[in-house]
Amino acid sequence: MSKLIGDIVRLGRGVGAHAVLNYGMDEEDWCAARGKASGFTVGWWEGRVGAVDFPATSSDEVVWLAEGHIALTDLQGGRIEFRAGDAYLLPAGFGGRWETLQDAKKLYVLLDPA
Repeated sequence: MSKLIGDIVRLGRGVGAHAVLNYGMDEEDWCAARGKASGFTVGWWEGRVGAVDFPATSSDEVVWLAEGHIALTDLQGGRIEFRAGDAYLLPAGFGGRWETLQDAKKLYVLLDPA
């Protein structure tokens, strides 16, 4: 089943479980999403202004956009934009168009299906 813009989960304050930790230093934990995975890939991506169409993905992808401005458009024309500081979960099965509207850098984690 194809995933659409409505299936993308914005990650940010107010989403997920938050906990103040008490392990001897001032720290907090924020869990944005959980799921089963058989493996993962962590990486850093950099891209310049441009666009590309891509087929349905096979892995969930967690993204934190460190710099820039991007847009994702699904196969039905739904569109969403993200800017530096935004984070999101792109679900496995999403295909469409990626646009780099302003040179961008992202930290990503690909979660292989369980």
